Amino acid sequence: MCLSGFLVFSQGRRKLINQTGVCFNEFTIKVTGFQVSKTQKFGYGYMVSQIVCIPAGLLALERCGFLSQLSQHLWTLLENNGQATSVDDPITQPPDPNFEGAVLKALTSLLQVLVCYDSLYCILGGEYKAVPLNPEIYRQPPPEHVLDLIHRIIFIDKSRMCLLNYDTMQVFGLRILSVLTSCLDTLLYLQEYHDVIAFLLQCQSESKIGGRIVVDESTIERNQILVRCTVLGGATEKVIPPRVLTGDASYPYTLFDTLPAPSCYCTPTPNDVKNEIKLSAALLGGSVGDTWLERTRSFVLVACRKPSFSGHVGLMEVVLKYQLQEAPEQCFKPIEMSAEDFIPGSPTGYKIIGVKYGCKLFVEYGMRLGILPEHSTPEALEDFCYQFAHALSKQQHYVGDQTKFDWFIGVIYLLYSGHIDRATDFLVAFSTTLTSGYIWKQRLVKSRAIKPEIASSGLTLVHYNACYCVERIIQKVLPKVSCAFRTAGMSPTHIVKRWLTACFVNILSWSEICNFVLLSVSEGSVYTILYCVAVLKHLEPRLLKHSTHHTLLYDLLEGPVTGFTLHQYLDYILGLEKEFGKMLRDELSCLEI
Repeated sequence: MCLSGFLVFSQGRRKLINQTGVCFNEFTIKVTGFQVSKTQKFGYGYMVSQIVCIPAGLLALERCGFLSQLSQHLWTLLENNGQATSVDDPITQPPDPNFEGAVLKALTSLLQVLVCYDSLYCILGGEYKAVPLNPEIYRQPPPEHVLDLIHRIIFIDKSRMCLLNYDTMQVFGLRILSVLTSCLDTLLYLQEYHDVIAFLLQCQSESKIGGRIVVDESTIERNQILVRCTVLGGATEKVIPPRVLTGDASYPYTLFDTLPAPSCYCTPTPNDVKNEIKLSAALLGGSVGDTWLERTRSFVLVACRKPSFSGHVGLMEVVLKYQLQEAPEQCFKPIEMSAEDFIPGSPTGYKIIGVKYGCKLFVEYGMRLGILPEHSTPEALEDFCYQFAHALSKQQHYVGDQTKFDWFIGVIYLLYSGHIDRATDFLVAFSTTLTSGYIWKQRLVKSRAIKPEIASSGLTLVHYNACYCVERIIQKVLPKVSCAFRTAGMSPTHIVKRWLTACFVNILSWSEICNFVLLSVSEGSVYTILYCVAVLKHLEPRLLKHSTHHTLLYDLLEGPVTGFTLHQYLDYILGLEKEFGKMLRDELSCLEI
């Protein structure tokens, strides 16, 4: 769907979009395989997936009752179509927690509209309050709101044994929670306002018998969520325990109910920081020629061909320095940092959602990688985040009372090994470039560099330019991947937006995150887009496999990218740049819809 068209559609045709939502209600659930176009026989999943990418779309679907119907449909299936009348009357065919059949379709339809945090926040942070369960009746009324469903089957404890098929409900709730917390922004929100980590640890503690946690389906699922939520890292930096028992019915991983997570889930991968600092000093002392920027960019591409390279900071500083010298015109107004300390909670301040837990995760991650000293504290990074949040707010159309955690700030903090002054200098200089709008999402949130109607809609450059370009390219060069997304009812926009928002944190290993930032800073936003296409190219066999099993959404959102390295796909990226470079530069330089 054209994002510009939907923006106008949502702002000027509210009645029409509400009527469209009613049509979704009538056909999405009741009619399967509805013929949407002349040649493709798909449901409305892909279309709805595009609509809910922005808050206006999800709110419109909520107003027309679309989300309520999805929640009630799933609830009906979980209660086995109302065949049981009490907990003493067992359900003859309980729903399968492995997600098969109608339950899988209903659950996927619901999760497709909840995976985008920017839109989900409008639901989670709204005025609606979940209706509490009535413990005196066995059969609870269907949920009237998606929050009712979340509170019933996610934040479930033994006091809610009034639910039919309590054990199965609990497992389903945990699977939904696993998908939701795979988005780092949603994780921070749930941790900030619901203390989800403490809730999971308490449930694990209550599952102990004789001082040991009982190994069952619920504790195994809960253990996996705890590992995902408490340990940052890519596939080579942490171990995610499986959901199933081995053939001999033994579970080889340690179940835990206290933090930190056991060391068996953390893979030590120390980095050589000395080479990075030495290379930085050597490059900054080099002579400057007329073609120094081009030669430096060529050196970046040569460096990216190496399996291991640690000179990212030095190269970024050199390339950025001569970019600004050779092209003095600024795409965006530079950030103005104030000398006074920004104090959270002051009359001029606002709250960063989940900043304490986000900084804690980053600092633990950096110390585990060996790029932060052992005495590092989350408070230093927290102050750093607040200073830039305050500075960015000076360039916004309006300032709210809270904002999201800035993952790009955390990545730069680790890249500079906690050196605040150097990191600040880089960010201030980088904030004037076009690329900053694509890999630093918070840079242009509500920014005056964008028209007010666009900024207020919740759209950013990451969304309406980057994701649009990725979809155009994969339709041409990766038609099977594009088809897999469509048949799964999921838009590539969701996954690309999530990758760029989090700067690939928890998706790729640290070395590949550094390569991504270096390539984007030195070569420009065109290579940011092509990097995402290369990752999708790498995932093609995996996407095709899971699309046939109708589990693409769960695998793509929950699982990190394994085996991807930039040096293996650099030639592929350069080939794409020759074919699509001009088109991308024209599209990405446009700041309007």
